[in-house]
Amino acid sequence: MQIEGIENFGNNFITRTNTQTETRTDAFEKFFDEAIGLIDQTNSIHKQAQQKQIDFITGRTDDIIGLTMAQSRASSAIQFTSQVTSKILNAYQEIMRISI
Repeated sequence: MQIEGIENFGNNFITRTNTQTETRTDAFEKFFDEAIGLIDQTNSIHKQAQQKQIDFITGRTDDIIGLTMAQSRASSAIQFTSQVTSKILNAYQEIMRISI
């Protein structure tokens, strides 16, 4: 999947309804599925960049621009995933600090 798909991360699991039709478990499952999807997308983008690099090194292709763009896309995806992971961990730590 391309990096453009990552910009919609988070929009799919936020629902704004006046009725309480979703349970907390359903919301967490959707969030968890989105997080796993983000990691899978990042992994796929990284593998594509690695394959382009191998193809360039072995002489199968001479597309240096495609290689550079794939590496840049992979770097951006990894940075984005890292930042999202950091925010999730910070939110978890804040929740754990709340006294009941």
